[in-house]
Amino acid sequence: MGESWVIHPLSTVRHYHLMFMVALTFVNLITIPLEMAFSEDMHDVAHKCWLSFNVFSDIVFCFDVGLNFRIGFLDGQVPILDPKHIRKDYLSTWFFPDVIAAFPVDIIIVILEQHYHADASSLIASKMLRVLMFVRVLGLIRLLRVPRLLRFCSQLEGVSDIQLRRSFRYVFVILMIFLIWHWNGCIQYFLSAVAEFPPDCWVMRENLMNTSVGVKYSFGLCRALSQMTLMSADPPTRMEEWWNAMISRVIGFLILIALLAFIIITFGNAHKKKKKMLKSSEIFRLLPRALRQRITQHYQWQFENNILDTVSKPLKKDIMAAVCSNLLTKGSLLKNCDTNFIEAILMKLECEFFQPGDIIIRQNAQADRMYFIEFGRVLLKTDFKTEVLCDGDYFGDIGVLLRGEQIATVHAVTGCRLFSLSVDKLQEIEEEFPEEINILRVAAQQRKNDLEHKGLFTQNTFLLRDC
Repeated sequence: MGESWVIHPLSTVRHYHLMFMVALTFVNLITIPLEMAFSEDMHDVAHKCWLSFNVFSDIVFCFDVGLNFRIGFLDGQVPILDPKHIRKDYLSTWFFPDVIAAFPVDIIIVILEQHYHADASSLIASKMLRVLMFVRVLGLIRLLRVPRLLRFCSQLEGVSDIQLRRSFRYVFVILMIFLIWHWNGCIQYFLSAVAEFPPDCWVMRENLMNTSVGVKYSFGLCRALSQMTLMSADPPTRMEEWWNAMISRVIGFLILIALLAFIIITFGNAHKKKKKMLKSSEIFRLLPRALRQRITQHYQWQFENNILDTVSKPLKKDIMAAVCSNLLTKGSLLKNCDTNFIEAILMKLECEFFQPGDIIIRQNAQADRMYFIEFGRVLLKTDFKTEVLCDGDYFGDIGVLLRGEQIATVHAVTGCRLFSLSVDKLQEIEEEFPEEINILRVAAQQRKNDLEHKGLFTQNTFLLRDC
Protein backbone atom coordinates (compact mmCIF):
# COMPACT_ATOMS: atom_id res chain seq x y z
CA MET A 1 0.00 0.00 0.00
CA GLY A 2 1.17 3.51 -0.78
CA GLU A 3 1.00 6.77 1.09
CA SER A 4 -2.54 7.39 -0.20
CA TRP A 5 -3.79 4.86 2.35
CA VAL A 6 -2.15 6.65 5.27
CA ILE A 7 -4.23 9.05 7.36
CA HIS A 8 -2.53 12.42 7.76
CA PRO A 9 -1.99 13.26 11.48
CA LEU A 10 -3.48 16.76 11.00
CA SER A 11 -6.40 15.79 8.80
CA THR A 12 -10.08 16.24 9.64
CA VAL A 13 -10.55 12.46 9.62
CA ARG A 14 -7.86 12.10 12.29
CA HIS A 15 -9.47 14.89 14.33
CA TYR A 16 -12.88 13.19 14.41
CA HIS A 17 -11.26 9.81 15.05
CA LEU A 18 -9.49 11.21 18.11
CA MET A 19 -12.68 12.84 19.39
CA PHE A 20 -14.54 9.52 19.10
CA MET A 21 -11.75 7.56 20.80
CA VAL A 22 -11.48 10.11 23.64
CA ALA A 23 -15.24 9.85 24.27
CA LEU A 24 -15.26 6.02 24.07
CA THR A 25 -12.20 5.67 26.32
CA PHE A 26 -13.66 8.03 28.90
CA VAL A 27 -16.97 6.11 28.93
CA ASN A 28 -14.97 2.87 29.34
CA LEU A 29 -13.19 4.29 32.36
CA ILE A 30 -16.62 5.03 33.83
CA THR A 31 -18.06 1.57 33.13
CA ILE A 32 -15.07 -0.47 34.37
CA PRO A 33 -15.54 0.27 38.10
CA LEU A 34 -19.34 0.10 37.74
CA GLU A 35 -19.03 -3.38 36.29
CA MET A 36 -16.65 -4.47 39.05
CA ALA A 37 -18.87 -3.23 41.85
CA PHE A 38 -22.44 -3.71 40.63
CA SER A 39 -22.39 -6.48 38.01
CA GLU A 40 -24.31 -8.82 40.33
CA ASP A 41 -27.15 -6.27 40.52
CA MET A 42 -27.60 -6.11 36.74
CA HIS A 43 -30.03 -8.58 35.21
CA ASP A 44 -31.89 -9.29 31.98
CA VAL A 45 -31.98 -6.33 29.58
CA ALA A 46 -29.59 -4.15 31.60
CA HIS A 47 -27.03 -6.96 31.73
CA LYS A 48 -27.31 -7.64 27.98
CA CYS A 49 -26.96 -3.95 27.10
CA TRP A 50 -23.98 -3.61 29.41
CA LEU A 51 -22.29 -6.66 27.92
CA SER A 52 -23.02 -5.51 24.36
CA PHE A 53 -21.39 -2.16 25.01
CA ASN A 54 -18.29 -3.81 26.50
CA VAL A 55 -17.95 -6.18 23.55
CA PHE A 56 -18.43 -3.26 21.14
CA SER A 57 -15.70 -1.31 22.97
CA ASP A 58 -13.29 -4.25 22.81
CA ILE A 59 -13.90 -4.62 19.08
CA VAL A 60 -13.32 -0.89 18.50
CA PHE A 61 -10.09 -0.91 20.51
CA CYS A 62 -8.85 -3.99 18.62
CA PHE A 63 -9.71 -2.26 15.33
CA ASP A 64 -7.90 0.87 16.52
CA VAL A 65 -4.74 -1.16 17.14
CA GLY A 66 -4.74 -2.15 13.47
CA LEU A 67 -5.69 1.36 12.32
CA ASN A 68 -2.67 2.86 14.11
CA PHE A 69 -0.44 1.16 11.51
CA ARG A 70 -2.01 3.43 8.89
CA ILE A 71 -2.03 6.73 10.82
CA GLY A 72 0.88 9.10 10.27
CA PHE A 73 2.65 10.91 13.08
CA LEU A 74 4.52 14.18 13.55
CA ASP A 75 8.29 14.27 13.93
CA GLY A 76 8.59 17.78 15.32
CA GLN A 77 6.57 19.73 12.75
CA VAL A 78 7.15 17.24 9.91
CA PRO A 79 4.37 14.69 9.19
CA ILE A 80 5.66 11.14 8.68
CA LEU A 81 3.48 9.24 6.20
CA ASP A 82 5.75 6.32 5.26
CA PRO A 83 4.02 3.04 6.36
CA LYS A 84 7.36 1.42 7.24
CA HIS A 85 8.33 4.27 9.56
CA ILE A 86 4.82 4.30 11.06
CA ARG A 87 4.93 0.55 11.74
CA LYS A 88 8.40 0.74 13.28
CA ASP A 89 7.45 3.66 15.52
CA TYR A 90 4.18 2.08 16.70
CA LEU A 91 5.71 -1.33 17.41
CA SER A 92 8.45 0.27 19.50
CA THR A 93 6.11 2.48 21.55
CA TRP A 94 2.39 1.83 22.13
CA PHE A 95 1.62 -1.43 20.32
CA PHE A 96 1.95 -3.90 23.21
CA PRO A 97 0.18 -1.71 25.82
CA ASP A 98 -2.66 -1.18 23.32
CA VAL A 99 -2.98 -4.93 22.64
CA ILE A 100 -3.12 -5.72 26.37
CA ALA A 101 -5.67 -2.94 26.95
CA ALA A 102 -7.92 -4.52 24.27
CA PHE A 103 -7.87 -7.92 26.02
CA PRO A 104 -11.46 -9.39 25.65
CA VAL A 105 -12.28 -9.86 29.32
CA ASP A 106 -16.03 -9.77 28.69
CA ILE A 107 -15.97 -12.85 26.48
CA ILE A 108 -14.29 -14.79 29.30
CA ILE A 109 -16.89 -13.48 31.75
CA VAL A 110 -19.71 -14.67 29.48
CA ILE A 111 -18.22 -18.16 29.29
CA LEU A 112 -17.71 -18.37 33.06
CA GLU A 113 -21.19 -17.02 33.80
CA GLN A 114 -22.78 -19.66 31.57
CA HIS A 115 -20.74 -22.40 33.24
CA TYR A 116 -21.64 -21.03 36.68
CA HIS A 117 -25.37 -20.99 36.00
CA ALA A 118 -25.26 -24.50 34.52
CA ASP A 119 -23.50 -25.97 37.56
CA ALA A 120 -25.85 -27.37 40.19
CA SER A 121 -23.26 -28.07 42.85
CA SER A 122 -23.28 -25.28 45.43
CA LEU A 123 -19.62 -25.90 46.34
CA ILE A 124 -18.43 -25.72 42.74
CA ALA A 125 -20.74 -22.78 42.13
CA SER A 126 -19.20 -20.97 45.06
CA LYS A 127 -15.71 -21.58 43.72
CA MET A 128 -16.82 -20.49 40.26
CA LEU A 129 -18.22 -17.31 41.73
CA ARG A 130 -14.81 -16.53 43.22
CA VAL A 131 -13.16 -17.24 39.87
CA LEU A 132 -15.68 -14.94 38.23
CA MET A 133 -14.84 -12.23 40.76
CA PHE A 134 -11.15 -12.75 40.01
CA VAL A 135 -11.76 -12.38 36.28
CA ARG A 136 -13.62 -9.14 36.93
CA VAL A 137 -10.62 -7.90 38.89
CA LEU A 138 -8.49 -9.06 35.95
CA GLY A 139 -10.61 -6.66 33.94
CA LEU A 140 -8.57 -3.93 35.62
CA ILE A 141 -6.03 -4.68 32.92
CA ARG A 142 -8.20 -2.37 30.86
CA LEU A 143 -6.86 0.43 33.03
CA LEU A 144 -4.12 0.51 30.42
CA ARG A 145 -6.70 2.54 28.53
CA VAL A 146 -5.91 5.41 30.90
CA PRO A 147 -2.59 6.17 29.14
CA ARG A 148 -4.47 5.77 25.88
CA LEU A 149 -6.91 8.45 27.05
CA LEU A 150 -4.00 10.74 27.93
CA ARG A 151 -2.39 10.03 24.57
CA PHE A 152 -5.61 10.65 22.65
CA CYS A 153 -6.17 13.91 24.55
CA SER A 154 -2.62 15.07 23.85
CA GLN A 155 -2.99 14.27 20.14
CA LEU A 156 -6.41 15.90 19.98
CA GLU A 157 -5.01 19.04 21.59
CA GLY A 158 -2.25 19.07 18.97
CA VAL A 159 -4.67 19.13 16.04
CA SER A 160 -7.12 21.64 17.58
CA ASP A 161 -7.06 25.43 17.33
CA ILE A 162 -5.66 27.51 20.18
CA GLN A 163 -9.01 28.57 21.65
CA LEU A 164 -10.25 24.97 21.71
CA ARG A 165 -7.01 23.83 23.36
CA ARG A 166 -7.54 26.11 26.35
CA SER A 167 -11.14 24.99 26.84
CA PHE A 168 -10.14 21.36 26.35
CA ARG A 169 -7.55 21.55 29.13
CA TYR A 170 -10.06 22.87 31.65
CA VAL A 171 -12.67 20.27 30.68
CA PHE A 172 -10.05 17.50 30.85
CA VAL A 173 -9.02 18.45 34.39
CA ILE A 174 -12.65 18.51 35.55
CA LEU A 175 -13.35 15.12 33.94
CA MET A 176 -10.25 13.55 35.50
CA ILE A 177 -11.30 14.75 38.97
CA PHE A 178 -14.75 13.27 38.35
CA LEU A 179 -13.18 9.97 37.24
CA ILE A 180 -11.15 9.70 40.45
CA TRP A 181 -14.23 10.47 42.53
CA HIS A 182 -16.30 7.96 40.52
CA TRP A 183 -13.70 5.19 40.92
CA ASN A 184 -13.43 5.84 44.65
CA GLY A 185 -17.19 5.64 45.08
CA CYS A 186 -17.38 2.29 43.24
CA ILE A 187 -14.44 0.86 45.18
CA GLN A 188 -16.22 1.74 48.41
CA TYR A 189 -18.96 -0.75 47.50
CA PHE A 190 -16.64 -3.25 45.79
CA LEU A 191 -14.58 -3.81 48.96
CA SER A 192 -17.73 -4.90 50.81
CA ALA A 193 -18.74 -7.12 47.88
CA VAL A 194 -15.36 -8.88 47.85
CA ALA A 195 -15.74 -9.59 51.59
CA GLU A 196 -19.25 -10.99 50.83
CA PHE A 197 -20.97 -8.23 52.81
CA PRO A 198 -20.08 -8.97 56.45
CA PRO A 199 -22.58 -7.66 59.03
CA ASP A 200 -20.32 -4.80 60.17
CA CYS A 201 -19.58 -3.39 56.69
CA TRP A 202 -21.03 -0.02 55.76
CA VAL A 203 -23.39 -1.51 53.14
CA MET A 204 -25.09 -3.65 55.79
CA ARG A 205 -25.16 -0.83 58.33
CA GLU A 206 -26.99 1.37 55.82
CA ASN A 207 -29.40 -1.47 54.84
CA LEU A 208 -28.53 -1.20 51.14
CA MET A 209 -28.61 -4.85 50.13
CA ASN A 210 -32.11 -4.71 48.63
CA THR A 211 -31.88 -1.22 47.16
CA SER A 212 -31.26 -0.24 43.54
CA VAL A 213 -27.85 0.25 41.91
CA GLY A 214 -28.46 4.00 41.84
CA VAL A 215 -28.94 4.17 45.61
CA LYS A 216 -25.86 2.05 46.30
CA TYR A 217 -23.78 4.12 43.88
CA SER A 218 -25.00 7.38 45.45
CA PHE A 219 -24.04 6.21 48.93
CA GLY A 220 -20.62 5.16 47.64
CA LEU A 221 -20.06 8.58 46.06
CA CYS A 222 -21.09 10.34 49.28
CA ARG A 223 -18.64 8.27 51.32
CA ALA A 224 -15.88 8.89 48.79
CA LEU A 225 -16.50 12.64 48.73
CA SER A 226 -16.61 12.92 52.53
CA GLN A 227 -13.32 11.07 52.84
CA MET A 228 -11.54 12.92 50.02
CA THR A 229 -12.59 16.32 51.41
CA LEU A 230 -11.83 15.37 55.05
CA MET A 231 -15.46 15.93 56.01
CA SER A 232 -17.10 14.01 58.82
CA ALA A 233 -18.44 10.62 57.79
CA ASP A 234 -19.47 7.29 59.22
CA PRO A 235 -16.25 5.95 60.83
CA PRO A 236 -14.85 2.75 59.25
CA THR A 237 -15.24 -0.48 61.22
CA ARG A 238 -13.19 -2.89 59.09
CA MET A 239 -9.50 -2.90 58.22
CA GLU A 240 -10.06 -2.56 54.46
CA GLU A 241 -12.40 0.38 55.09
CA TRP A 242 -9.76 2.08 57.23
CA TRP A 243 -7.18 1.67 54.49
CA ASN A 244 -9.60 2.93 51.86
CA ALA A 245 -10.46 5.99 53.97
CA MET A 246 -6.79 6.80 54.51
CA ILE A 247 -5.93 6.42 50.82
CA SER A 248 -8.98 8.53 49.88
CA ARG A 249 -7.80 11.37 52.09
CA VAL A 250 -4.32 11.24 50.57
CA ILE A 251 -5.83 11.27 47.07
CA GLY A 252 -8.04 14.24 47.95
CA PHE A 253 -5.01 16.14 49.26
CA LEU A 254 -3.01 15.33 46.11
CA ILE A 255 -5.92 16.47 43.90
CA LEU A 256 -5.99 19.81 45.74
CA ILE A 257 -2.25 20.28 45.23
CA ALA A 258 -2.48 19.27 41.56
CA LEU A 259 -5.40 21.64 40.98
CA LEU A 260 -3.54 24.56 42.54
CA ALA A 261 -0.44 23.70 40.51
CA PHE A 262 -2.53 23.56 37.31
CA ILE A 263 -4.00 27.01 38.00
CA ILE A 264 -0.61 28.52 38.82
CA ILE A 265 1.08 26.96 35.78
CA THR A 266 -1.75 27.93 33.43
CA PHE A 267 -1.78 31.60 34.44
CA GLY A 268 2.00 31.66 34.86
CA ASN A 269 2.54 30.45 31.31
CA ALA A 270 0.09 33.04 29.99
CA HIS A 271 1.97 35.77 31.85
CA LYS A 272 5.37 34.55 30.59
CA LYS A 273 4.04 34.40 27.05
CA LYS A 274 2.84 38.00 27.22
CA LYS A 275 6.18 39.16 28.63
CA LYS A 276 8.06 37.28 25.92
CA MET A 277 5.90 38.86 23.20
CA LEU A 278 6.41 42.27 24.78
CA LYS A 279 10.20 41.95 24.97
CA SER A 280 10.39 40.73 21.37
CA SER A 281 8.62 43.88 20.16
CA GLU A 282 10.81 46.33 18.22
CA ILE A 283 9.07 49.31 19.85
CA PHE A 284 9.81 47.90 23.32
CA ARG A 285 13.52 47.55 22.48
CA LEU A 286 13.75 51.17 21.41
CA LEU A 287 12.38 52.49 24.71
CA PRO A 288 14.64 53.73 27.54
CA ARG A 289 15.59 51.18 30.17
CA ALA A 290 13.57 52.90 32.93
CA LEU A 291 10.44 52.95 30.77
CA ARG A 292 10.87 49.26 29.85
CA GLN A 293 11.05 48.39 33.55
CA ARG A 294 7.87 50.34 34.25
CA ILE A 295 6.04 48.50 31.44
CA THR A 296 7.25 45.12 32.72
CA GLN A 297 6.11 45.94 36.24
CA HIS A 298 2.73 47.02 34.89
CA TYR A 299 2.27 43.63 33.20
CA GLN A 300 3.19 41.89 36.44
CA TRP A 301 0.52 43.79 38.38
CA GLN A 302 -2.02 43.31 35.62
CA PHE A 303 -1.42 39.55 35.75
CA GLU A 304 -1.94 39.45 39.53
CA ASN A 305 -5.14 41.48 39.31
CA ASN A 306 -6.62 39.15 36.67
CA ILE A 307 -6.62 36.33 39.23
CA LEU A 308 -9.64 37.98 40.90
CA ASP A 309 -11.64 37.34 37.74
CA THR A 310 -11.12 33.57 38.03
CA VAL A 311 -12.70 33.03 41.45
CA SER A 312 -16.35 32.79 42.48
CA LYS A 313 -18.31 35.81 43.69
CA PRO A 314 -18.39 34.77 47.40
CA LEU A 315 -14.65 34.02 47.32
CA LYS A 316 -13.92 37.33 45.61
CA LYS A 317 -15.91 39.13 48.32
CA ASP A 318 -13.83 37.45 51.05
CA ILE A 319 -10.59 38.23 49.20
CA MET A 320 -11.53 41.88 48.76
CA ALA A 321 -12.53 42.17 52.44
CA ALA A 322 -9.14 40.76 53.47
CA VAL A 323 -7.07 42.79 51.00
CA CYS A 324 -8.97 46.02 51.64
CA SER A 325 -9.04 45.74 55.44
CA ASN A 326 -7.34 49.16 55.74
CA LEU A 327 -10.14 50.74 53.77
CA LEU A 328 -12.70 49.62 56.34
CA THR A 329 -10.86 50.86 59.41
CA LYS A 330 -8.41 53.74 59.26
CA GLY A 331 -10.64 56.85 59.36
CA SER A 332 -12.56 55.66 56.33
CA LEU A 333 -15.87 57.15 55.28
CA LEU A 334 -17.09 53.53 55.12
CA LYS A 335 -16.25 52.82 58.75
CA ASN A 336 -19.74 53.41 60.17
CA CYS A 337 -21.70 52.22 57.16
CA ASP A 338 -23.94 49.17 56.90
CA THR A 339 -22.10 45.88 56.30
CA ASN A 340 -24.12 44.99 53.21
CA PHE A 341 -23.42 48.43 51.77
CA ILE A 342 -19.67 47.99 52.35
CA GLU A 343 -19.72 44.56 50.70
CA ALA A 344 -21.53 46.02 47.69
CA ILE A 345 -18.82 48.67 47.34
CA LEU A 346 -16.04 46.10 47.69
CA MET A 347 -17.48 44.05 44.84
CA LYS A 348 -17.49 47.11 42.56
CA LEU A 349 -13.91 48.20 43.29
CA GLU A 350 -11.30 47.86 40.56
CA CYS A 351 -7.64 47.33 41.40
CA GLU A 352 -5.15 49.67 39.72
CA PHE A 353 -1.38 49.98 40.01
CA PHE A 354 0.57 53.23 39.69
CA GLN A 355 4.33 53.60 39.59
CA PRO A 356 6.32 56.46 41.09
CA GLY A 357 5.68 59.70 39.19
CA ASP A 358 2.41 58.58 37.58
CA ILE A 359 -0.33 61.23 37.67
CA ILE A 360 -3.51 59.66 39.03
CA ILE A 361 -5.94 62.58 38.76
CA ARG A 362 -5.57 66.16 37.53
CA GLN A 363 -7.03 69.30 39.02
CA ASN A 364 -10.11 70.67 37.19
CA ALA A 365 -10.58 67.41 35.25
CA GLN A 366 -14.01 65.81 35.25
CA ALA A 367 -14.29 63.48 38.25
CA ASP A 368 -14.96 59.99 36.91
CA ARG A 369 -13.73 57.91 39.86
CA MET A 370 -12.55 58.02 43.45
CA TYR A 371 -9.58 56.10 44.85
CA PHE A 372 -8.80 54.11 48.00
CA ILE A 373 -5.12 53.54 48.84
CA GLU A 374 -4.46 49.86 49.63
CA PHE A 375 -0.75 50.52 50.04
CA GLY A 376 1.76 53.14 48.92
CA ARG A 377 2.02 56.94 49.17
CA VAL A 378 0.63 59.67 46.93
CA LEU A 379 1.18 63.45 46.88
CA LEU A 380 -1.87 65.69 46.72
CA LYS A 381 -1.34 69.19 45.30
CA THR A 382 -3.63 72.22 45.13
CA ASP A 383 -2.91 75.87 44.51
CA PHE A 384 -2.54 76.38 48.25
CA LYS A 385 -1.34 73.18 49.85
CA THR A 386 0.37 69.81 49.38
CA GLU A 387 -0.32 66.72 51.44
CA VAL A 388 0.92 63.13 51.49
CA LEU A 389 -1.67 60.37 51.73
CA CYS A 390 -0.89 56.75 52.54
CA ASP A 391 -2.40 53.33 53.35
CA GLY A 392 -6.11 53.46 54.16
CA ASP A 393 -6.66 57.00 52.84
CA TYR A 394 -8.83 57.94 49.88
CA PHE A 395 -9.23 60.90 47.55
CA GLY A 396 -11.49 62.16 44.77
CA ASP A 397 -14.68 61.38 46.68
CA ILE A 398 -16.22 64.89 46.63
CA GLY A 399 -15.91 65.21 42.86
CA VAL A 400 -17.50 61.80 42.29
CA LEU A 401 -20.28 62.11 44.88
CA LEU A 402 -21.20 65.63 43.77
CA ARG A 403 -20.57 64.91 40.08
CA GLY A 404 -18.20 67.80 39.68
CA GLU A 405 -14.52 68.38 38.89
CA GLN A 406 -11.41 67.22 40.71
CA ILE A 407 -10.07 69.94 43.02
CA ALA A 408 -6.50 68.66 43.25
CA THR A 409 -3.77 66.92 41.30
CA VAL A 410 -2.56 63.63 42.78
CA HIS A 411 0.50 61.69 41.67
CA ALA A 412 2.20 58.57 43.03
CA VAL A 413 5.26 59.03 45.26
CA THR A 414 5.95 55.28 45.53
CA GLY A 415 4.56 52.21 43.81
CA CYS A 416 0.86 52.22 44.78
CA ARG A 417 -1.96 49.76 44.60
CA LEU A 418 -5.25 51.62 44.60
CA PHE A 419 -8.85 50.49 44.43
CA SER A 420 -11.05 52.76 42.35
CA LEU A 421 -14.81 53.26 42.35
CA SER A 422 -16.14 54.74 39.12
CA VAL A 423 -19.18 56.97 38.73
CA ASP A 424 -21.00 54.23 36.80
CA LYS A 425 -20.38 51.66 39.55
CA LEU A 426 -21.50 54.19 42.15
CA GLN A 427 -24.78 54.64 40.31
CA GLU A 428 -25.32 50.87 40.33
CA ILE A 429 -24.77 50.81 44.09
CA GLU A 430 -27.11 53.79 44.52
CA GLU A 431 -29.96 51.82 42.93
CA GLU A 432 -29.66 49.26 45.72
CA PHE A 433 -28.65 51.55 48.59
CA PRO A 434 -30.07 55.03 47.86
CA GLU A 435 -30.21 56.14 51.50
CA GLU A 436 -26.55 55.27 52.21
CA ILE A 437 -25.34 57.06 49.09
CA ASN A 438 -27.43 60.11 49.96
CA ILE A 439 -25.81 60.22 53.44
CA LEU A 440 -22.34 60.18 51.85
CA ARG A 441 -23.41 62.85 49.35
CA VAL A 442 -24.72 65.14 52.09
CA ALA A 443 -21.51 64.69 54.08
CA ALA A 444 -19.43 65.46 50.96
CA GLN A 445 -21.43 68.64 50.30
CA GLN A 446 -20.97 69.73 53.92
CA ARG A 447 -17.20 69.23 53.72
CA LYS A 448 -17.05 71.18 50.49
CA ASN A 449 -19.05 74.07 52.00
CA ASP A 450 -16.76 74.15 55.02
CA LEU A 451 -13.70 74.30 52.77
CA GLU A 452 -15.18 77.07 50.66
CA HIS A 453 -16.01 79.01 53.81
CA LYS A 454 -12.38 78.73 54.94
CA GLY A 455 -11.25 80.16 51.65
CA LEU A 456 -10.66 78.42 48.34
CA PHE A 457 -10.04 75.01 49.79
CA THR A 458 -7.03 76.00 51.90
CA GLN A 459 -7.79 73.00 54.15
CA ASN A 460 -8.00 69.94 51.95
CA THR A 461 -9.88 67.78 54.37
CA PHE A 462 -12.23 66.66 51.62
CA LEU A 463 -9.55 64.11 51.01
CA LEU A 464 -9.23 61.47 53.69
CA ARG A 465 -6.41 62.38 56.04
CA ASP A 466 -5.14 60.97 59.34
CA CYS A 467 -2.16 59.23 57.71
